[in-house]
Amino acid sequence: MKKLLLAIFIILNTLIMYSQTGSLSPYSFYGVGVNTFKGSMDNRSMGGLNVYSDSIHLNLTNPAAYSELKLVNYSIGLNYNNYNFKTDATNESATSANINYLAVGIPTKHLNFGFGIIPQTSVGYFLKSIDETVVPEQVDRYEGEGGVNTAFLTFGFKLFKRIGVGFTANYQFGNLKHVNSRFLKDIELSTRLENNSSLSGVNFVYSTLIREKISKNLILHATYIFKPESKLSSNNTQILATMPPSGSYGGDFEQIDLSALNLDKTEIIIPKSHSFGIGIGEDTKWFIGVDYSKTDGGGLENKLFTLKNVEFKEASKIAFGGFWIPKYDSFTSYFSRIVYRAGIRIEETGLHIQNQAINEFGINFGFGLPFQGFSNINLGFEVGRRGTKNAGLIQEDFFSIRLGLSLNDRWFVKNKYN
Repeated sequence: MKKLLLAIFIILNTLIMYSQTGSLSPYSFYGVGVNTFKGSMDNRSMGGLNVYSDSIHLNLTNPAAYSELKLVNYSIGLNYNNYNFKTDATNESATSANINYLAVGIPTKHLNFGFGIIPQTSVGYFLKSIDETVVPEQVDRYEGEGGVNTAFLTFGFKLFKRIGVGFTANYQFGNLKHVNSRFLKDIELSTRLENNSSLSGVNFVYSTLIREKISKNLILHATYIFKPESKLSSNNTQILATMPPSGSYGGDFEQIDLSALNLDKTEIIIPKSHSFGIGIGEDTKWFIGVDYSKTDGGGLENKLFTLKNVEFKEASKIAFGGFWIPKYDSFTSYFSRIVYRAGIRIEETGLHIQNQAINEFGINFGFGLPFQGFSNINLGFEVGRRGTKNAGLIQEDFFSIRLGLSLNDRWFVKNKYN
């Protein structure tokens, strides 16, 4: 069992490095891309709650939740997204799929720890505009790809019987590629400007978690998570080229001297954030909770681009959700042992374009399907919207299917009999 789980983890860990099409949003052009990671699949089905934790799942957004872990856990998350892009004049659709996270959690006698990798943000867009008012007719094309990955190491332990604390160290790395091309009708060569950024940086997350019994059956859950401000170092290159519309060789190119503009090495600020959560429930039966998070403004600006009418202001998120288990230890009904989850999330992303706030909301529901001991399959769905059609912008309606595997095993057990 251990060898099989380890083989699965290694294979998917290799695949994740080549699986970066996590978003097709035109809003992924801005900053470091769209945030594609909002928690493990079981928590996302509850609207993305940070406050809930138990002994057999990894809560990847809350380091203190590791203090509750009782079994070795391998967690894998997969996403499939269907988008519908709308403007006042057009309506287009697209799909994407990606690995959302890979993680391992290991409990020991005094200290629990875990590690893994997360595709944190994604850049993926293809836009085209045609200007027929000029001669010759002009076509502009905008393409982008890449994103930021997070490799993390988390520690969690019990400070007191009912209070857990946790700490995560993140190493973030990735590449962003943005290409702008201009084509003129009946002109053989097009103009192409390619911008590349190689990003890296370290940041930290601190949290505390309280689980206090307030009556015979009811348990109060509360959490606080703090992410200090951090920076991503960006090594940049810019290439200006002329080439045939097919993209093949045949033109000329020049690498722009960004050092003369002090743009060869820049920094992207990741603003600090705070998150508070509270909930109440009965273990193995039901839970309901709410989270509120707030992120400072003024960060995420990519200095390689000079963008007018674009600001990153203060951001916030509210998540509300919970779960219900009819009878977790039923021997006669499998459906009674299924975990039924639901939740909503409302986000102000902080991105403002032409004085329009680019906000998100999602309605979530899902199921935890038990199998083989304490392991389970977490199936989730989300219907949501991002952006607006105001001021000539794009509204995204999306539907997501999410699959999470939470595989548990017991290590460090001494044999009592030979």
